[in-house]
Amino acid sequence: MNSWWRCNEASLRTLHVLLLGQVVSFVLAVSGFTSSFIADLGVDAPLTQSFFTYLCLALVNGSILLYRRQRLQVSWYWYLFLGFIDVQGNYLVNKAFQYSSLTSVALLDCWTIPWVIILTWIFLGTRYSIWQFFGAALCVAGLGLVLLSDAGVGGEGYIFISPI
Repeated sequence: MNSWWRCNEASLRTLHVLLLGQVVSFVLAVSGFTSSFIADLGVDAPLTQSFFTYLCLALVNGSILLYRRQRLQVSWYWYLFLGFIDVQGNYLVNKAFQYSSLTSVALLDCWTIPWVIILTWIFLGTRYSIWQFFGAALCVAGLGLVLLSDAGVGGEGYIFISPI
């Protein structure tokens, strides 16, 4: 049994990472749904919605750093600056739920992946493999399908009905 674990260790790590990615996706979907629901109720609290997420991140990561007695890899003000930028981005996403539907916000949010690839390729010189481009193309194809289904549901798109 011990040899089986050693032989399949890489596969188990991959499955673990995929499982964690699915958990994060589920939590993001629930967060989007609750943001839309709260906006439909007329509550205007986009920063409060993200507060507990950032509090948990700070407590978990801060505890890990303190337990391991590690020093920060860059100066603290860079973390503060990047945290401020991230909070503003989440504020705008949560605020968007007050002015749009869940599907429209999700469509805009899906464009994150292609834009990150494009901008890191241009400004950071990041090299991507063909599989990463394939994954991004798959995301954009999914985005197109969601766009088509949203157009059909909203009544603004063309719905083809067979005469038979």
